[in-house]
Amino acid sequence: MCGVRQGGVLSPYLFAAYVNNLIGELRDSGYGIHVGSVFVGCLYYADDIVLLSPSCYGLQKLINVCEHFASTWDIKFNPAKSQLITFGGKTPHDNKMYMNGTAMPWVEKVKYLGTYIWCKSGMSDISSNIRKFYSQFNNILFVLGKSTQEMTTLHLTKSHCLSALLYCETWSLTSFDLHKASVAWNNSLRKIFCCCWKDHCNTSVASCQCRF
Repeated sequence: MCGVRQGGVLSPYLFAAYVNNLIGELRDSGYGIHVGSVFVGCLYYADDIVLLSPSCYGLQKLINVCEHFASTWDIKFNPAKSQLITFGGKTPHDNKMYMNGTAMPWVEKVKYLGTYIWCKSGMSDISSNIRKFYSQFNNILFVLGKSTQEMTTLHLTKSHCLSALLYCETWSLTSFDLHKASVAWNNSLRKIFCCCWKDHCNTSVASCQCRF
């Protein structure tokens, strides 16, 4: 009566089994993107769904399939949390796309799995990831205090903060983005080993084998 238990060990498997038929219905609709004979018109991660189509008409058809599936199996897709984005061309703002009778907005960038993707270049915007890395790193320093050994701080930083930067590799990154991520990582090493901000991190990197 109330869905799967949040945080439960079996919940992802149960939910995947629950919505698995939707993938088949989207594939059988004939719409969406295909690479050769392989259907890639939808991407799933838990309850986050991305629909991909080369045309607005096809995308609306995929949305209609989701609406029909939702009404049949008691799932509710929220148009207020859904966004539209286009890559490789002008954004068709005048072409309204509807879900449950509500028009969804066209946006310049969309957040998916923690990463922002720009419509103009298709590249990721890792600024939020950099801020998240610094925030998590500063929290570790605050909790541990100054008396903690450097290697302990380094281990916790690698375990709990580095994923914020490595997560960006899900999408294509420019050399400038990779440089910003590398700078953030090197700054954390300088802070851990009490180095001057002008110092190079080559010695620390080599000694603890933690190159970004």
